[in-house]
Amino acid sequence: MSAFRIVRRTGLDVEEAWAALTDFEAHGDVVPLTRLELDPGPPRLGWGLHAGTGVGPIRLWDHMIVTIWSPPPRIDATPAEFRVVKIGRWLRGWAHVVIEPDGSGSCVKWTEEVLPRFDPVPRLSAPLSRRAGERIFSRTVEGLLIRAEAADTLR
Repeated sequence: MSAFRIVRRTGLDVEEAWAALTDFEAHGDVVPLTRLELDPGPPRLGWGLHAGTGVGPIRLWDHMIVTIWSPPPRIDATPAEFRVVKIGRWLRGWAHVVIEPDGSGSCVKWTEEVLPRFDPVPRLSAPLSRRAGERIFSRTVEGLLIRAEAADTLR
């Protein structure tokens, strides 16, 4: 199994952290060499996004669909969460993000598994996929939260 978890605490409240992490267009600003194409309308259950990573016309496209969409505020006090499943030709896996209140801010728990769709030797590729995923998505989460914190400070 190649799942990994990123945990970040932030001064942003749950709604602000949710807004930062679900601004999927902004993911392309913090993930190197990546461009996003989004389904029309706001994110919701069944909504799709397509991330193309590469240079110029040479890109590998990662197609994803939202399978859980539970935004804040939660009347029943359960955490805000979303889940995206990778359904593309090149990658398989999922990302599950949970955002909970934490003192005066919030705690983000981003758990993800990403593997090549065609994986002849999973025992070899899983550790590499996990390390690469941890590095890329740690930077993604951190970058999105830092941008939102900076914008919050300017208000």
